[in-house]
Formats: sequence, structure tokens, C-alpha cells
Amino acid sequence: MNFSSYKNKKGFTLIEMLVVVAIIGLLSSILLIALGPARDKAKDSRIIQEVNQVRSLAETTYNITYSIDNVPPGADLSTISNQDLVQLVTDINNTGGELILAKSPNNKNFVVFSKLNTQVPDSSTGALTTQYYCVDSSGQALFLTASPDYTSITSGSSPASCH
Repeated sequence: MNFSSYKNKKGFTLIEMLVVVAIIGLLSSILLIALGPARDKAKDSRIIQEVNQVRSLAETTYNITYSIDNVPPGADLSTISNQDLVQLVTDINNTGGELILAKSPNNKNFVVFSKLNTQVPDSSTGALTTQYYCVDSSGQALFLTASPDYTSITSGSSPASCH
């Protein structure tokens, strides 16, 4: 067997190919990990936009009082009569949020909020906490670190506003 004929062949050895594949795999996994927060921020942007659409939808139903349905935590979508609202709730839930709509007992005020995917450091402890986006019938829009209380808003013991 003549070994000099093997040295003249051009190409890569199996080891060289495996090393290249391993390096590509390592780089792609690092890239996917680095893009995770950007993906969450994109989902949050969509949730915020749809919460604002829910506020617009509620405003279009206003005729001295708001006739839009309450959406409690874990709502059964079959109980919601407005199909546009059902679509928005479904889309927000599929994006990782949870839309909650609470009206005051006299139906003259409302608050809409959803949890977001990104977490922010708590101002007092520094621990990561869930962030919420909240809009209300007065036009106020805030990012909160605590969820407004649905039960106290619908019972009237707490105002229907982002505070």
C-alpha cells in the first residue's frame, strides 16, 4: 500500500468535520440563550398592544355605563359574549399573559391588566418579580409589580384604577 497517494488527496478528515459540527452546535446554543430575553420582550410588546385594544373595545361599548363583560382570573371564555374580547383574551393567554378586566359595581369605571413575561427586580428586596401592565377607564396606563385585586375592584372596596 502506497501512503503517499493518501497525502495528495484533498478534503477533511472525520475528526475535523466532527470538530466543526461541535463548534457550530455550541455557537448556536449560545445564540439561542442570548435571544431568550428579546423573545420575552417581543411577547410583552404584543400583550401591551392587545391590552390597549381591550381598553379601546371597552370605550366603544360605553353608553353611560360600560357594557363589556368582566373577565375574572382564569375566566371561562364561553361566558364572554363579545367575540372580539374573546379573541383578544385568547391571544394574550397564548402569548404568556393573563388578561383580567374588572368593572366597578356601578359599571362606570374599569381596569384592564395582564401579567407580562419579563421579570423586574423588586425595589425593596432586589428579587425578580412579575411585572403587570395596567390600563383603566381614566386613560391611565402603568407598569406594576403587584396585580390589582379583581375581587376588591368588582365589589367596590377598591377603586377601578391602576394605582
